[in-house]
Amino acid sequence: MDIFDILNSRLLYILVAIGLLIIFLICLMFFMRAKKRAKELGIEDEKVKATIKSSLIFSIVPSIAVIIGLITLTPLLGIPWPWFRLSVVGSLPYELTAADLAVKGLGYADLASYQGSADISAIGTIMFTMTIAILGGMIFNIFFLEKYHKKVSGVGAKQSPFRELALSVLTFGMVTVFFPVEFLKSKTHAAVAITSILVTIILGKISKKYEVSWLSDFIMSFALIIGMAAGVFFEGVL
Repeated sequence: MDIFDILNSRLLYILVAIGLLIIFLICLMFFMRAKKRAKELGIEDEKVKATIKSSLIFSIVPSIAVIIGLITLTPLLGIPWPWFRLSVVGSLPYELTAADLAVKGLGYADLASYQGSADISAIGTIMFTMTIAILGGMIFNIFFLEKYHKKVSGVGAKQSPFRELALSVLTFGMVTVFFPVEFLKSKTHAAVAITSILVTIILGKISKKYEVSWLSDFIMSFALIIGMAAGVFFEGVL
């Protein structure tokens, strides 16, 4: 039996569909409660409808990043599992990192090496790692989010240079950890990274200079799409 016989099995599709249905029902419940609350507050129906319409429109382009993530993960982990992960709480960088660390812990060089092994016993370990490693944030939110949010809101209300410095240091730290690893893998990786950076900088400047406020929300999506296209191009050139 091949690993993709399990990763693309009918049973996994059914289980994922059930999970996504539950998430959809939860979203629907919050939507109905929000609509009811808006009526209690005396907000006009036209404003509510306009808000719903604008939210639907502006959610389309950010969803492209999720679709691209699904396309990226499908050759590695099949369709249903990435579909479930990216639809609920996952993100592409996290899912790839978690899956890669799982197979490395099992003795494989990377995900590509694991695919060639046909080791179906490792699938459960990969799924468990991808799931359990992200639970820390959710557990923290259950017990501490309210207090944490109040403190952060209080700091945000004050004009403090420490807040901006802390956010900058956090972002810089994440970049310095992940970026060099990918950049140094090959010429193609380096070229794609540079292309994505240039796209991000250029679109950011366009957004500020010409006051195109909506563009700033979609910079990541454009950087992902152009970066992937650049990867295909540079793979054939370099």
